Amino acid sequence: MPIVTTELIALLSFLLPGFITSFLFYSLTSFPKKSEFESVIIALIYTVVINALVEAFGIIFNIVGNHFVIGEWNQLSKIICSVVVAVCMGILWSFLYNNDIIHKLLRRLRITSQSSYPSEWYGTFSETKRYIILDLKDERRIMGWPVEWPNYSDKGHFVLEDASWLIGNKGEKYPLKTIDRIMIDTNNVEMVEFMKDECKSGGNQDES
Repeated sequence: MPIVTTELIALLSFLLPGFITSFLFYSLTSFPKKSEFESVIIALIYTVVINALVEAFGIIFNIVGNHFVIGEWNQLSKIICSVVVAVCMGILWSFLYNNDIIHKLLRRLRITSQSSYPSEWYGTFSETKRYIILDLKDERRIMGWPVEWPNYSDKGHFVLEDASWLIGNKGEKYPLKTIDRIMIDTNNVEMVEFMKDECKSGGNQDES
């Protein structure tokens, strides 16, 4: 029994960094979570990369330790280092994907035409800082600044501020002056229009 326990602890210690990175990535991005099998495979890939980095750090620390006494590089140090690297990697990976940095470089090199965003819906809202018009299924139209928007087109809510109803063929504005923000279910929206010339200086956009 002690042998099984020791092996189990060793296995969890080995896999933990990869699961930490994977957890942070899916918590900080809008990518849908993978199946259990795919999640384990992704965590294993992260673990291999993290362990390689930790070993590299160990070599560097040992070289530095020959000149300056910092501390002992032991198993506990490796575990702490691997957790720190896992957290940093998860945050960094999320930042790169949320800002389309990796694929933007690859597009410039003509390696791919894809983006880092999970969908065209998400990418358009992330890249387009504009007032929008929501064409509702009951044929009403409302314009406003999207403070928040749903990650997916089939569920969630839009949160608009500076909202105005648009009436008639000419789209005459009727501002909702007494309303700070209005929330609209995405299931009630038929189409989303992005205004061409109307930007909001200093406006805030946060995806939900």
